[in-house]
Amino acid sequence: MSGLESNRIEELMRRALALAERGGGKTTPNPMVGCVLADPEGLILGEGYHAQAGGPHAEIAALEDARDAAHDVRGAIAVVTLEPCAAHGRTPACTDALSSAGIGSVFYGARDPAAGGGGEQVLEAAGISVTGGTLRAEAERLNEGWLHFVHTDQPFFHMKTAQTLNGRVTLGREGDRWITGKTARAEVHRLRRLAPAVMVGVGTVLSDDPLLTVREWPRADHPDREVAWPNVQPIRIVLDSGLRTPRDSRLVKSAAEQPVWIFCSQSADASRREALMAKGVDIIPIATSDEGVDLEAVAGTLAARHVTGVLVEPGPTLATALVSAGLVNRWTMFLAPDWVATKGALPLLLSDAPHNGFRLTQTEWQLHDRDAAVTGLVESVPGV
Repeated sequence: MSGLESNRIEELMRRALALAERGGGKTTPNPMVGCVLADPEGLILGEGYHAQAGGPHAEIAALEDARDAAHDVRGAIAVVTLEPCAAHGRTPACTDALSSAGIGSVFYGARDPAAGGGGEQVLEAAGISVTGGTLRAEAERLNEGWLHFVHTDQPFFHMKTAQTLNGRVTLGREGDRWITGKTARAEVHRLRRLAPAVMVGVGTVLSDDPLLTVREWPRADHPDREVAWPNVQPIRIVLDSGLRTPRDSRLVKSAAEQPVWIFCSQSADASRREALMAKGVDIIPIATSDEGVDLEAVAGTLAARHVTGVLVEPGPTLATALVSAGLVNRWTMFLAPDWVATKGALPLLLSDAPHNGFRLTQTEWQLHDRDAAVTGLVESVPGV
């Protein structure tokens, strides 16, 4: 057991969590993981994070960082956001690397439920002191999508919406796109960066011509702004049963640089399919109904493609469909302090949609200049 005070261990864990976030959605189907190595006095010797699937794990990156700085890590403390893996896959087991390096003690945040886990027992058998659960809630929150995928074999759907005081998600005025201000929109770019994929309906493509990339992160006031952040971009997904996505849309024109997947009807026009595929778009025919593509089938296909989580930025049609299908796992709602009286402004959910009652649990509130945001896990409330 390390002689460091618990508050210093927590400080090191917070640093590890911040490092883990740099990997973002590029780690999928793996989790985001950060690691900090410190001497018995708490001085940092090396740090690292898992940058992408198939690449070095966080512990390996931290050990290499320490070696590059000529630091001796024998007897050092490893603080890692996830229980070190004991499995040999595309990369060697992290437990072997930590043991071989002579690490004296390990503190981890969340337990690894994936097959081949059991890293804690392997480390203890090697004579290394192990303490789990340091800032566990924060560590599990960072990888909630991955943990959900491991337990359910289904992607984690995080729905992001923005609305006015009277519940309008569009302003009803030509040329006006933004409900919230610049600071709130920067937070959306952070959410995109953490997500393996971002999904919209074709209505959003036709009305807004979005790019759906990460462009405003890290923010100018971010403490690690001067550090080189890897360019992490999500897979961009469009639900478009009739393949109405324009070939000159920004999504299609950038498909060769960053993946665009379009889910469409199995009977969608063949010439439209070919035209979009020629631009680099991945066309995925799927079951549909009168309401559009089958969302359960979409979820199954994403799972089969190892997409662990999706940030959904819906318009009213897609938001209503997701809520009605009970597929929303987390909902983040941005609220602008404006009351919109324009007749063309649309509400978030269609009034005639069949959906059950629900509540948000484990809620968190934030202020983004003049806008507010609430986020929480969605819990069904039968009969409400």
